[in-house]
Amino acid sequence: MKKMFLFLMVIMLGVNAFAQGTELTGDSRTEIVSKIEKAHKQLTSLSATFTQEKKSSLFTDKVVQKGKLQYKSPKQLRWEYTSPTVTTVIFNNGKVSLKNANGKVSAPNKMLDEMGSMIINTINGNFLKDNADFKARYYKNGKGEVTVVLAPINKKIKSFYKNITIVLNASTLLADKVIMNEANGDVTTIDFASKKTNVALSDSLFK
Repeated sequence: MKKMFLFLMVIMLGVNAFAQGTELTGDSRTEIVSKIEKAHKQLTSLSATFTQEKKSSLFTDKVVQKGKLQYKSPKQLRWEYTSPTVTTVIFNNGKVSLKNANGKVSAPNKMLDEMGSMIINTINGNFLKDNADFKARYYKNGKGEVTVVLAPINKKIKSFYKNITIVLNASTLLADKVIMNEANGDVTTIDFASKKTNVALSDSLFK
C-alpha cells in the first residue's frame, strides 16, 4: 500500500512538473524577467472576459462566476461579475467600491480588496518578479507558456495565500490564468479570454 502511494505521488509530481515546464534560472531567468517587464510597460489598458472558479470545503460544488474586466494603467480596474449575479468592484487608485445590479454602493470585503490589488499588480507586472511581498520562480513549457509561481514572504499576505500561480501567454506575456491557493485550503482559478490591449477606456468606468 505504501509503495502504491509513493508511486502515485511520483506520477502526480511528474505531471505537475511537466505542466509547469522547466524552471528558468541564471541568464534564462534574467531574460524572461526583462521581456515580461517590457511587455507590461507597453500596456496602457486592457479589456477582457473572465471565468472564476472557487473550490472550497464549504461548498459541495465549485462556485463559478463569469464577467469582464477593464483596466487602465496604472491603478484603475473595473471587475464586473455578470453571472450568476451582477456585481461590480471598482478599484480607482487605491479606493475600492462595490456596486450591486441597481448601482447601490457598499464596502467590499477584505478578500475582494486583496484579490483586486493582486489582479492589478498581475496586470501591470508588479507581482511577476521578486519584491517585498513575493519570491518568484519562473517556468517555461514546450508551448512557450511561462508560468510564474509566487511564494508569499509578507506575513499579511501569507495569512491569505499559500502561493499564487500565474500562466502567461506565450506571445503577449500577459496573464491567461491565475490560480490562488488560499491559506485555508480554498482554491480560486481565474481564466482570462477575449483580451484587447491598449484600447481607449473612459475614466467614467472607474467611478
